[in-house]
Amino acid sequence: MKKLLLILCLTVVNLGFSQSKPNYNDSLVTVYGQVVDTAFDAGFFNMVIVNKSVGKGIFGDSDGSFTITLKKKDEIGISVVGYQTAAVCFKDSSYQSKYKIKVYLKPIEYTSEEVIVRPLKTLDQLKEERAAIVKRETPEVTVTNAISSPITALYVAFSKREKTKRKVAEMEFQDKQDDIVKEILRLYVHNDIINLKQSDFEEFIRFLHLNPEFLKSATDYELITYIQGKYEHFKRLKEGY
Repeated sequence: MKKLLLILCLTVVNLGFSQSKPNYNDSLVTVYGQVVDTAFDAGFFNMVIVNKSVGKGIFGDSDGSFTITLKKKDEIGISVVGYQTAAVCFKDSSYQSKYKIKVYLKPIEYTSEEVIVRPLKTLDQLKEERAAIVKRETPEVTVTNAISSPITALYVAFSKREKTKRKVAEMEFQDKQDDIVKEILRLYVHNDIINLKQSDFEEFIRFLHLNPEFLKSATDYELITYIQGKYEHFKRLKEGY
């Protein structure tokens, strides 16, 4: 009876081994691929197919086709400049000696900061803007209001709030002048009157130190002559002469 039981056990074990599936992951397979653009028909003249498991690769054909032989468990990377990289692996697929696949590549989307292109203003437009520069009015101490209302005069003269208002008005006035001068410089650079980098505009405007009345009333010739002379001086200082 014991001998019969032993024989039956051995029979069951042997049957279990005979039913186990072979491991094909180390077997060589051949992959026939076709790469397609998701948006439109395109040639892939710089396509590289890499066996990522061993770090070796091949070049694909310009029509998007490729053929590569590798182990079933290996991972394929498909790379084309301007497209997102795709990865393919047959490790969990049923075994075949040959695989035919179609891979869809998606173009990389690039985003950039918004660039605002402003048209150049004419000399006539700039001349009108120069003449129209006006400082915002703020309360000031005069002899009349000092006599008629001494308390109000003292408040306007010494109040921190009123001083801040006057300071803000001066800064706004200066910003208006600077904006117009920047437009003038852009026009001069465009017409090769001066060769100033845009990154130097702020520094050069401080160097110009334009008198507000001169900026408002100067003729185009007077302004060009003045700025040209200042630019030559500025350039010599920048170059260390």
